[in-house]
Amino acid sequence: MKTKLKRVTSQFSRAQPADPSAIAQTERDFKDAIMTVSVFVNLFMLCVWVALQATAHYDAQLASFFINR
Repeated sequence: MKTKLKRVTSQFSRAQPADPSAIAQTERDFKDAIMTVSVFVNLFMLCVWVALQATAHYDAQLASFFINR
């Protein structure tokens, strides 16, 4: 037996506009997330740079990776 599903057709209306402090907090959270990712990427690049400065073991592999002929 099939049952009929009733379709809910309620209109969503915003009773009041968005709170400006909530928008500002969302913007701050987004900036904080971007800055956190940036810090970790920069930290990774610093570690790679220090490793490359400390040893010449990876020079040939990097040269062949970037200059692939």
